[in-house]
Amino acid sequence: MSRKKKDPLGLNRRKKAFTLKANKMRGERAEIAFKIDQRLQGHDVKKVHKGRDFVEQKKDFLTGKNIGKPFSVEVKTKKAKLSDAQKKRKKKEKRSYKVARFNI
Repeated sequence: MSRKKKDPLGLNRRKKAFTLKANKMRGERAEIAFKIDQRLQGHDVKKVHKGRDFVEQKKDFLTGKNIGKPFSVEVKTKKAKLSDAQKKRKKKEKRSYKVARFNI
């Protein structure tokens, strides 16, 4: 006979919501840190969606023109896994896709 845990105050639900909110904030901080880091290195960074976070391209400091091919970049924190859409994009783009990890 299985016993169900009773949670009359809904504490487990609140705990889960708090964890999800904390993870979202950690991800946003990692994205900001990535943008700052790449801009300091002289890259042009644009926010996009659908299977990636950013498109990054090297920018010439003097002329302001883009150099080379753009890269799709996915920013992850700690041991976060890629979603199905991100895995699909990574497999499709191979050399022009990278995952940036931050331990924030």
